[in-house]
Amino acid sequence: MIVRVFFFIVLVLSVSCNKEDNTEYATGSSQDGIVGKWKLVEYSVSDGTAPSIKNDVSSKNYIITFDAKGNATSPDFRCAGKYTFDKSKLGNKGDNNLVVTFDGCEATEMVAYSIKGNADANIVEHNNLILNSENCDEPCKRVYRRLK
Repeated sequence: MIVRVFFFIVLVLSVSCNKEDNTEYATGSSQDGIVGKWKLVEYSVSDGTAPSIKNDVSSKNYIITFDAKGNATSPDFRCAGKYTFDKSKLGNKGDNNLVVTFDGCEATEMVAYSIKGNADANIVEHNNLILNSENCDEPCKRVYRRLK
């Protein structure tokens, strides 16, 4: 009887401790390109005198969406904008292979990491989008992760 209770307790504990990975981020290479939902996780800036300062901004829940028809949505604009992305360019400094515009659309708030404007975009390992904004005099980088 004691052995049965012991095995029952072990079974319950092993099942209840089984942790499933329910992360919000996409993994693997099932998606490619810029189409999808992306969450800003890191924002880096430099004043030119010191190395870039990395800021974890994942708690701000800044999520942008690029659809297959060239529309972009962002939490800091009231309406959808338009984007163009030239994946044949490598996204190196000066390429500006991503252009996002919100014509006739007022910003709900001004944020330094807004998606609006021209940027050098790199998609790394299918699920990490790294943007360097044309508007920065000093290096600045925004890192997004693809959502499931």
